[in-house]
Amino acid sequence: MSNHETPNTEQKPEKVQTKYDLKMQRRKEEKEREARSRRNGNIIGIVIVAALVCLVASFPIRTYLTVHGTYVKVNGENISKVEYDYNYNMAVSNYLNQYGNYLYMMGLDPTSDFTSQMYSETLTWGDFFQQMAVENIVRNKSLLKQAKDENFVYDVSEEYKSFEESLQQMATEGGTSVNEYRKQLYGAYATQSRLKPVVEELLYVAAYYDELSDRNAPSQEEVQAYYDENKENYDSVDYRMLTVDAELPTEPTELADPADEEAEGQDDAETGDGEDAEAAYEPSEAEIEAAMAEAKEEAEKAEKTVATEGELYENQRQSAISYHINSWLFEEERKPGDTTVIEDSTNHRYYVVSFEDRYLDDVRAVDLRLVITAEENGQAILDEWKAGAATEESFGEICDKYNNASTIQAEGGLMEGVLSSNMPAEMSAWAHEEGRAAGDTIVISPEGETNSYVVYYVGTGDEEWVLSIRQTLVSQKMSEYVSELLANGQVEDPKGHLRYLEVQAAEESAAQESSESTEASGSESQSEEASGSESQSEDASDSESQPEDGTDSESQPEDGTDGESQPEDGTDGESQPEDEESAEGEE
Repeated sequence: MSNHETPNTEQKPEKVQTKYDLKMQRRKEEKEREARSRRNGNIIGIVIVAALVCLVASFPIRTYLTVHGTYVKVNGENISKVEYDYNYNMAVSNYLNQYGNYLYMMGLDPTSDFTSQMYSETLTWGDFFQQMAVENIVRNKSLLKQAKDENFVYDVSEEYKSFEESLQQMATEGGTSVNEYRKQLYGAYATQSRLKPVVEELLYVAAYYDELSDRNAPSQEEVQAYYDENKENYDSVDYRMLTVDAELPTEPTELADPADEEAEGQDDAETGDGEDAEAAYEPSEAEIEAAMAEAKEEAEKAEKTVATEGELYENQRQSAISYHINSWLFEEERKPGDTTVIEDSTNHRYYVVSFEDRYLDDVRAVDLRLVITAEENGQAILDEWKAGAATEESFGEICDKYNNASTIQAEGGLMEGVLSSNMPAEMSAWAHEEGRAAGDTIVISPEGETNSYVVYYVGTGDEEWVLSIRQTLVSQKMSEYVSELLANGQVEDPKGHLRYLEVQAAEESAAQESSESTEASGSESQSEEASGSESQSEDASDSESQPEDGTDSESQPEDGTDGESQPEDGTDGESQPEDEESAEGEE
């Protein structure tokens, strides 16, 4: 008998499910489904709430990353968007202020998007201002490093205080808060706390730049040498002049061009009945030549009396004289009593000129204290000063009290070395009157201006020509110095914000490819010429055996031109600050 156990195959009888059992089972399943649904709902709810929390929390995080993250890199230093925006907006503001009267000729509409207006064939005005901003950052960061290397010390606290006060004053005048005004001027992320280190750094760099300028001031010998080489730019002349205009015909004469009946009919059709034909008449070349000949005769007669009857012009610099006559007036051999007749064919006239004198004007620059105010306030301010201590020191206090920091930032309103060309004509005439003495005061309201100048005369400085040359030489030296800084500066654009760099890279790549292509073509041409020369030499040498192998075919130079891919546009749209913020809270 086997030891193998045989399983019990006897089956238990199945329980018969009643209607009650089925009902209870369904209830149990429904409860389980409800429990699962509640659990899933809770999980989904938690996920949604968590997502909302993350989304809300991301606003200040994104702003923080934008403000404190790297927008561009200059000389290895990370530049934030706040600092970049400040420099960009300052570049735009300075440019518009300098060239505001000529913008329409440049094709620039300052009220429209700069990135949609072309500055050149490849750059937009936005690119142009980008480049200006980055160059300013490169210059300032390079100067900052040098200043720190020299342990240059300068306290900017007072200047920064004036900066903030001027912002507050301009915001009040503009009817807005200083926080909003700051953002309007310097960018959407600009707050006082964020901008303060940027502005303080720039004030420090500006002071160092002034220090370098003082170090590069030329000696008197250098000034004199520059004058000797450029006398015509600084000398003045006195001369007399008469103008003789040619009397051009206003209707056809016997010298008129033959009439074109068809064209004349068209003109009559355009003007109706021909009433405007006389006003629109254009003299023929022959008529102009005849009129100019008559004018020349009259001018030659006037040359005999121009020295006594001509209009007198005194102390005139070459830059202020018409180009038609300034060359003649400033010729080295010119001497008193010389006269001439000079033709102006463009304006159909002759200039009759008599030379009287040439000299170096020794007028001196002046030092003044100024209050610039509304025209109706000038006399009241001067009276207030006179009612007090009436000293130079108290006038300086009056200047600080009434001057707008956006107009005059100098402490006590002190303006030193002011040139005649930098003053209203009325102020210059008053300041240079014979007998002018320190302490003299006046209120000047130049014609055509809405401002008044309350002026305190301090004294005189160096001759204007000396100051002018000194400024020119310093400017040249500092320009060379800054150009070197820019040439050695390193700019990195890790996030692809600077489109002008992409344009430059593409242009440089295209120029390189063109150069390589030209070189390759030149090499191929030289190779063909050399091959032809060898062939002629072999044909000519009939006494020598020809090589068994045919003409050796030289391999052509490889074309080194490689198509470099254009830089991808990595510009990403920076989000605007959505936490209106915390930014204002920092204030």
